[in-house]
Amino acid sequence: MQVVKKSDKIIAHTILIIGSVIMLYPFVFALLGTMVSVEGFYSVGFLPVPEDVGHLFENLARIFGREEILPSIVLTLARFVWYTIFVTASSVLAGYVFSKLKIRFKKFAFYLLMSSMMIPGVAMLVPQYLMLSRFPLVGGNNILGVGGTGFRNRTSILFVTGLFSAYNIFLVKQTLEGIGNEFKEAAEIDGAGFLRTVFHIYMPMLKPVLAVIIIQLFIGQWNDYLFPFMFLSASEAVRPIGVVSVLIQSDYLYGSGGLQDYPLVMTMGILMMIPPVAVYVAFQKYFVEGLTVGGVK
Repeated sequence: MQVVKKSDKIIAHTILIIGSVIMLYPFVFALLGTMVSVEGFYSVGFLPVPEDVGHLFENLARIFGREEILPSIVLTLARFVWYTIFVTASSVLAGYVFSKLKIRFKKFAFYLLMSSMMIPGVAMLVPQYLMLSRFPLVGGNNILGVGGTGFRNRTSILFVTGLFSAYNIFLVKQTLEGIGNEFKEAAEIDGAGFLRTVFHIYMPMLKPVLAVIIIQLFIGQWNDYLFPFMFLSASEAVRPIGVVSVLIQSDYLYGSGGLQDYPLVMTMGILMMIPPVAVYVAFQKYFVEGLTVGGVK
């Protein structure tokens, strides 16, 4: 039996304490900052000293008093539901095909799909913007993609791209390869078709990986800023909460000197953090298991 030295325990506890302080400090600073006035915030030191909880409720009232806040939340949740359905279905179907079916050029198609993950997303922003702006028969464009604006300033752009995820397909494939083919054979003997085998037999076994996919989708949709900011530049357009939260923070200045209202910024940051944390807590039972199983054949 290995005995842990007292010095090793002290070092481990010290590292744990330091790491926890480093990780929690920004959150504690922001939380305390919501309860001070603007003048008080500009005189704080290491941590803000709470003055009045009423400042927090005033900031919340200003945020939820904005007419665009509720439509942006509804739009973001609608995107999350939409992408959860399509990305989950496409990932499970493609992962099953790459894992369980014997078809020609399967390896080539899989490697081609994986190679798409090597391209940085930022490098594709300009080509994607041009392609969607010149999309045929959309936004006044003719069959050649000329004459209109395409998907620009159209809310539908938020539901068009990203319906397939190479990373999620990889996770599902790796997980399915760890599950025996006897389930597939038994389903075929019972007369189950392709879709029933995938969604009724194998999909219930993929709960850990599906939890990982759902958490990633929610965080991605909730924090999405750059893509909708590029395509929905019109002031009357309904934008997701990721864009609206930044606009709200930049709209409020204090005094004639144009100082930023940081207590309101901190309040908005805390609000933006709550839903992703809640989703993670709801699915944490499967999250670690899903990452582990998805990465091991």
